[in-house]
Amino acid sequence: MNFLDNSLTNLIFLDNYLWEWILSIILTLVIYLMLVFGKKYAENKLKLFAEKTANSFDDYLLEMLSSTSKIFIFISAINIGANIIHLANEINTILYQIFVLILFWQITKWVVLISNIVFTRYKKKKELSNDMHGVTAINGLTAISKFIIWVIFLMLALDNLGVDITALVAGLGIGGLAIALAAQSILGDLFASLTIMIDKPIAIGDYVVVDNFMGNVKAIGIKSTKLESLTGEEIIISNSDLLNSRLRNYHQSRMKKRRSTMKIGIIYETDFDKLKRVQNILREIVKSNPKTEYIRAIFTNFGDFSLDFELTYNVLSPDYETLTEINHEIRLKIFETFENENLQFAYPTRTIHINKDS
Repeated sequence: MNFLDNSLTNLIFLDNYLWEWILSIILTLVIYLMLVFGKKYAENKLKLFAEKTANSFDDYLLEMLSSTSKIFIFISAINIGANIIHLANEINTILYQIFVLILFWQITKWVVLISNIVFTRYKKKKELSNDMHGVTAINGLTAISKFIIWVIFLMLALDNLGVDITALVAGLGIGGLAIALAAQSILGDLFASLTIMIDKPIAIGDYVVVDNFMGNVKAIGIKSTKLESLTGEEIIISNSDLLNSRLRNYHQSRMKKRRSTMKIGIIYETDFDKLKRVQNILREIVKSNPKTEYIRAIFTNFGDFSLDFELTYNVLSPDYETLTEINHEIRLKIFETFENENLQFAYPTRTIHINKDS
């Protein structure tokens, strides 16, 4: 038994005794479990503390602590546990490089989280002030900032690993030119999204008409814009196509009212005195509605089978549903009033005169 114990104890693997490897593994697992349980304990305590305070700093700190990856903790534990054994330079270099990559990856996650917290805070302010153009710009800046942060930290990680960043950037510049030529449409949509953020032709929540498509702006991405139509389906339009199209925006910030025009035909047999009253009747109907603004009511034409009037008024709301409801009310009121005044609507008719020869 002593011989077996001595054999295992004196067994050498990669220039280290077996007992040193076992001690290193145990130390690594202990450190990992201590860090994981410590993280969980700190989260619970910080969560209870954050519920009692009104400031947001402890909430942000809790989010950062929660975002700490177990992979980062495990790699850190391995690096600490490996210090009690002697490893070859190549293995030490590999462990160091892995640790650097994971460390920069974790730091990048923290920085992205902080940027999201900052942008979300300003986004809520814009939403409270009903500034949807600001919300749209912040959404775009959030996506762009994430991309820039990841690129910066990738470059820093590579630099710490001994990669020649200058040569890499030069190579990416040449390769990027080739990629840009091969992906012109994608880059066009990307720059179009930046134009939308800067020029602000549309914002989330706007009701827009693009060529033959119409709907509420649901999301504005880097590649495309999503509309939700009145019938419920989602319409996806690339940003470059959106900017190159004839676009009509019906949002409240861009229009305060909607104009409505309707044509009304009455029969030729109408008495002249009644015909003169039609204008006043239409004017009073529009003015009796508090949500409308009278523009004009005029006798426009001697039609083939009718005396044509044109009624024009503004609905004092940019909302499409309000427009349709007001038009409905005005038409019902016109029908009721014309019936009471014995004014008859014209419909297509043709009178044939037959001349009898004597």
